[in-house]
Amino acid sequence: MKILCLLDNDVKPGDRWLWKYLPSNNDEVDFLISSMPVDRFQKWGKLFTYYPAYWRSGLQALLKTRKTHYDLVIAWEGKNGFPYAVLRSLVGQKSPPLIILAFNIRGVISHFLGLVRFGLRSVSRLVVFTPVEVEHYQRLLSLGPEKVSYCPHGWYDAMRWYDPEKVQKSEALARAGKFILASGRSYRDYETLARAVEGTEVSVKVSGRPFNLAGVGLPTNMETTGWLTDRELQHYLYQTDFYVIPLQPITHAGGDSSLLQAMSFGKAVVATRAPSTEAYIKHGETGLLVEPHDVDGMRHAILHLWRNPDEARRMGQAARRRFEENHTIDHLARRVYGIAQQIVSTHPG
Repeated sequence: MKILCLLDNDVKPGDRWLWKYLPSNNDEVDFLISSMPVDRFQKWGKLFTYYPAYWRSGLQALLKTRKTHYDLVIAWEGKNGFPYAVLRSLVGQKSPPLIILAFNIRGVISHFLGLVRFGLRSVSRLVVFTPVEVEHYQRLLSLGPEKVSYCPHGWYDAMRWYDPEKVQKSEALARAGKFILASGRSYRDYETLARAVEGTEVSVKVSGRPFNLAGVGLPTNMETTGWLTDRELQHYLYQTDFYVIPLQPITHAGGDSSLLQAMSFGKAVVATRAPSTEAYIKHGETGLLVEPHDVDGMRHAILHLWRNPDEARRMGQAARRRFEENHTIDHLARRVYGIAQQIVSTHPG
């Protein structure tokens, strides 16, 4: 197959993204990389500062697929695939088939469901990372069952190459001591986390965007690291006692990449109940789940693992096993490729 992938993360020359993890695969894979803007604002602030780059990329994809034959286009997340889908629908383009991976509707686009339904006319398959989203999007967007598939998420295993002896830690990390880590920007509820740990002996590090922490009164035992790079985040994940994902009430995927990365480092996860956390965390086995905005529940879960490090390590080891057995990037590549083969084989023409 000849495949075009729409991404907003760097792909180095010679890298084949998911196809790198498919042994003996000879597909020709091209990439159209959107220059991802810095995510400085939330909600409507993104409309003029964040999303235009993806519409430019969508136009480039439309022009490229009209000039070059491709058997399939795969877009990572709706921000890469949706603009292209809308443009396809406007001009009546239905080939090549289009798959949007990690699809969900959140933020500004949720106010334009009519436009979403219009754009999805030209999409062959939406792939979601939580089971509950299948029926949700079928109902919300009036889609047939063949249009939406659940695929368990997979992530890169940084522990395969991570060598703590060769890491030159930042001064802040070198003197951090015992701490827990929370990170991420989308739908994070750092206010509940701050209230949960206030007055406790727990030391908390938080990596979020400035808008995530705006208005949050950080207690003295909770401090921000600033927005960490991927490599810096891995250093903190290796050293943290366990990981925390506090989420706002949501009905779509959120936090799954972060929690899988923590699982890959063998860390127990304390998280708010949400579609992704319920799909990937086994409560009491690989982590602990609490209800949204439940300050007391969050405090109890954090203190339980903080004061019982053996329990945190046991859950972390179970999380690592579950990651290895179900959620590596190799697993994701094989699952996505199975969907891709099915779509191409059944696409008319």
